[in-house]
Amino acid sequence: MVGAALLVAGPAVFVVLGLYPPMFRVWTVPRAEHLGLVLAHTRVWTLINAGFAIATIGTAAGLGALAATVGGEKGWGAVMVAAAIIYAIAGTLWCAVVSVRIRTTPALARMVAAGTPTEPAETLLNSAVGGLFAAFLLATGAALIAVGLALALGGGVAAPVAWLATLIAVLVVVGFFAFRDMPPFVLYIPTLLVGLALLAGWS
Repeated sequence: MVGAALLVAGPAVFVVLGLYPPMFRVWTVPRAEHLGLVLAHTRVWTLINAGFAIATIGTAAGLGALAATVGGEKGWGAVMVAAAIIYAIAGTLWCAVVSVRIRTTPALARMVAAGTPTEPAETLLNSAVGGLFAAFLLATGAALIAVGLALALGGGVAAPVAWLATLIAVLVVVGFFAFRDMPPFVLYIPTLLVGLALLAGWS
């Protein structure tokens, strides 16, 4: 039950911190408007990114707790443990990305507002952060696929929920290869579904 609560509480914190209407568009607008929004709402930008980190840490802890409940038949318990470890390692990369964004995006916004050139530093920074993000997303996607399979075949949550979580994780990985990007919040949906199902008694 503790694991299930953590799987729900982590993403819930992110949702609460991200519910600030002026920032809804920050992920979809062009670069200039993106930087303008961050400059105008720097504190909120920090809270939103901190929410990503909190969601990741809470979900990693929830998966760790959940791993102890998965049946050991045919090794699915070991798969779950390995997946939880990989998820935690990938989450460390994501926490690094959001930590960098908290500091550098407002700085870039101030430089642009002041008319200060940002190149080549901005391109180098984006390349480094993009590499970390890609590693995080693919490793997390793989871990979530393993989690879904372990739960579906080894028990722990209702099979339809486990298979749906697996499908979403697969779509995230395929989507990244197809579009070279995926919104990171989607990665919290599989574990959120599992947590809600467990709290509802669907096991």
